[in-house]
Amino acid sequence: MYKTLMAYACIALFSLSIPAYADEVARVTLENGATVKLNDDFTWEYVILESQAKPDTATPVTLPATVAAVTAAESAAPANVPATTNTSEALTSSAIAQSALLKSTGKSGVKVSYLNSQWDDDGRLGLTFELSSNSSEHYVMIELEVSLFADSGSLIKRETVQVWQAIFRMPDTYLRKGQTRESRVFWIEGIDKAQWTKQLMSLKMKEMDSRM
Repeated sequence: MYKTLMAYACIALFSLSIPAYADEVARVTLENGATVKLNDDFTWEYVILESQAKPDTATPVTLPATVAAVTAAESAAPANVPATTNTSEALTSSAIAQSALLKSTGKSGVKVSYLNSQWDDDGRLGLTFELSSNSSEHYVMIELEVSLFADSGSLIKRETVQVWQAIFRMPDTYLRKGQTRESRVFWIEGIDKAQWTKQLMSLKMKEMDSRM
């Protein structure tokens, strides 16, 4: 699949007559139904989110059924005002069907994967991750963006955690090449256990700090 994606990336890049300054240059649908975004630096990533419109709700107001009240309401109401909607993020149907792929991510030779979850007595969700490195650099800090989704696919919460943090001046705590480490437990509030039975999530690597 990697060779196929690279071929698509080359075609998309060289077919552009005007240089693209945005990261994304094309999107490709794979045979398994997943959509992939091709970037101008020859990298690719799965497209997992879509916008979900939510109509605004308003509390109804009851007015006295008098001619004066009806006249006042009609004169105060603006004409031709379109209904407003809010948008939220949700997983695509393809992403939900292949949710296991979203539970791991990689960057600069480091891979982070979801390991397990637990709940405490206060209803908080505890997440643990596994890190492995194939990089020649020694990582002392790695940030991970965790997006949690309800069973319906709607985004519940997004948090950034320091999935790995070494101890100052203690090289033994660095994440080194060939090592596999387990993160501490990260406790997240505001997640309804009844809406997270499918354990839908996506992971994305953020800032990384290393030592040679």
